Amino acid sequence: MDSPDDEAAEGPGTGQPQTGAVGSSAALEELARTRAELRRAREDLDVFSQLTAGYWWLAERVAHDPSQGYAIRAWTTRSFTRTTGHDRDYVEGLARAADVHPDDADAFARTVDALMRGSADGGRDQAVHEFRLFGRDGSIMWVRQRLDGRGEGLGRRIYASGELITERKRTEDALGHVEARFLSLVEHAPNVIVTIDLEGTILFVNRQVPVDGREPWELIGSSVFELAGGQSRADLENAIAEIVARKGAHEFALRGIVSSTDDSDPRWYEVQGAPVIRGGAVVAITMILTDVTERRVAEIALRRSESRWRFLWENVPDRITELDADARIVVTNRSVDGRRPEELYGSDVFEHLGIEGAVALRRAMELSIRTKEPASYEIGVPASEPGDRDRWWSQRVVPYVEGDTRGFLLIGTDISDRKTAEQERANLEAQLRQQQKLESIGTLASGVAHEINNPIQSIMNYADLVRMRAEPGGAVADFAGEIVAETERVATIVRNLLAFARQEKEHHSPARICDIVESTLTLMRAVLRRDHILLRLDVPEELPRIKCRSQQIQQVFMNLFANARDALNARYPEYDDEKWMAIEARVIERDGEQWVSTTVEDHGAGISPDVIGRIFDPFFTTKGRDEGTGLGLSVSHGIVREHRGELEVESSLGQGTRFHIHLRVDNGWGFESV
Repeated sequence: MDSPDDEAAEGPGTGQPQTGAVGSSAALEELARTRAELRRAREDLDVFSQLTAGYWWLAERVAHDPSQGYAIRAWTTRSFTRTTGHDRDYVEGLARAADVHPDDADAFARTVDALMRGSADGGRDQAVHEFRLFGRDGSIMWVRQRLDGRGEGLGRRIYASGELITERKRTEDALGHVEARFLSLVEHAPNVIVTIDLEGTILFVNRQVPVDGREPWELIGSSVFELAGGQSRADLENAIAEIVARKGAHEFALRGIVSSTDDSDPRWYEVQGAPVIRGGAVVAITMILTDVTERRVAEIALRRSESRWRFLWENVPDRITELDADARIVVTNRSVDGRRPEELYGSDVFEHLGIEGAVALRRAMELSIRTKEPASYEIGVPASEPGDRDRWWSQRVVPYVEGDTRGFLLIGTDISDRKTAEQERANLEAQLRQQQKLESIGTLASGVAHEINNPIQSIMNYADLVRMRAEPGGAVADFAGEIVAETERVATIVRNLLAFARQEKEHHSPARICDIVESTLTLMRAVLRRDHILLRLDVPEELPRIKCRSQQIQQVFMNLFANARDALNARYPEYDDEKWMAIEARVIERDGEQWVSTTVEDHGAGISPDVIGRIFDPFFTTKGRDEGTGLGLSVSHGIVREHRGELEVESSLGQGTRFHIHLRVDNGWGFESV
């Protein structure tokens, strides 16, 4: 399709293009080619922008004041934007010395200002500088920027290009640190470091060679074999040949590498040699010489004493542990938590202790640091496996300072046997004191019962006389009968109290469980009634008699009834339909043998699982100091076992507790008269 310009170029009525039309067509073709080249150039530029991480900006001076009159345009590559998170707007601000790292801001501003002014105005026309900027994520990035100024005055242009050089800077810093450390290492190394060529000529040495006495610069150019004598020369030649052949490092020992006239005191050296390779060939050898004479002597002495030390270390009865200043284990002679001593190195000692043990150890360490004296404490460790006993340890914390090294030495001694003996002695003493108290209470109860019994008998006799003289069936006779009945009940209570207070441990006789339970309830009913506790009793009279000491079995029931009462009162302070206690007895058979099993059940709060395993331990109690001694169940358990019986417990939190007393009908005792 022709354009209007093409039609205007044709001659009138001829339909043929004129000369001007031909020129216009050529111009259009040139324009099309130019556009195509521009498009390809843009595509190439787009590809290059993805391959480089940089930016460009152009500043043109549009005012006489160079600090105010510049128009700025900027471009960024995709890689630059992706790496830094910044676009061309940020680069335009960067051209105005904005958003540069504070440490580089002044130098950056001076450089850009000098380019803006130009050499004619006291500035400069070219510059290359490096500076830091912040990425959008706050990271620091290094940039190398090139600046080129063209023109003067109005219309002056500043061309700038920047590229990210962060990785190069990091590499340079790393290399600088490595080089500095290497030079420091070589200069201050305690060893002699020598570099020789393949002929043995010394090219470099860092310090004097022992015994030789010459300065390092005096040794340059001399032969290393001048320092070797005897067999050491042949060993050195063989080592050089080995390094050259293998093109790798080689370690070897030399005896008497330094010439000495004193053959009675040879010196030993360890040598580490490594090749210097250029173009695939070995051109030199670097050797590090270490004088190990003293060490070899010490090794011999150490080997002689090591076996004795290890024998003592592994067989000493104490647990010995060395800690550093941060309480990390340096060495120990015992396994912990199934981990061997060597596996514990570097671990925190508090990781292997419970809360109580960690607190005690930390206090002892602080005390030893403050007083600079050893500190001691004793700690109990609960049994880790069922059936094991608790262990007791005496720990001694000894602080030590060796130069800049600080730490502690822990010496643990197992004192479980001593603690067990002390506990048993304390238990026996407490039981003795408790028994003395019970005997005193029994004596007091016996005296009170006797004092009550006499007036009760008088009241009963007078009531009988009144009933005998009163009219039969009359009110007086009835009142007298009630008095007699009540006084007989009081007399029964007094007899049971006297029986409970007597000391009859050495006698036993056949007895009925129903009688023992009833005599115990005679002493407890008033208390249970006052506390609004309902009693459910199912103890048949026809149960077989058992061989027992009635007073002791009554003491067991008294303890169980009292515990049930306390549990019910704790859960139900006032009256409640669920506030009940049940006592049941029945005959059971085990291995063809008859037993009488009595169950005392309460509907209290129950016993928690972590407590139930210890309720029969002496002096263990969950009550307050004024409410219990912790001996009731322990004594009861001992009495039942003495009768060749069993005392068992089952409990559920929130549901209640059952105690089962299993007593043999025939426990093998012979009957004795009281």
